[in-house]
Amino acid sequence: MKLVDTSVWVEFLRRKGDPQVKHKVASMIEADLAGYTCPVRFELLSGVKTHEQGDLEQTLALARLFPFEPVDWCEAAFLERRLRGKGLTIPRNDLFVAVVAIRTELAVVCRDEHFAAMQKILGGKLLVESV
Repeated sequence: MKLVDTSVWVEFLRRKGDPQVKHKVASMIEADLAGYTCPVRFELLSGVKTHEQGDLEQTLALARLFPFEPVDWCEAAFLERRLRGKGLTIPRNDLFVAVVAIRTELAVVCRDEHFAAMQKILGGKLLVESV
């Protein structure tokens, strides 16, 4: 199981998205290995056109939801302070995804350089798979 970041879901859902990404996500869904978390769902829902929302919901129903738990808020704040202390400012939704990935020990599948930047500081605590 892996957490699929918004950057990958968006590419997967695009009609003319990157075929490599489309294949990767389709394979993960078929093998029941695709997961997502609440911040990803929020980002996708906030960017979807009204007439596409049903399709998005059907797609997400094929993946497993890893909820953002109450304890994750404190962990996200701690992580943000730690990264800023190292001179790295990361968008909060990426921090939220990283916190869930660390807690669940799942790799984040992404097309977003923020995760690689966090991984350089966090080492093996954050697993990142770029596509």
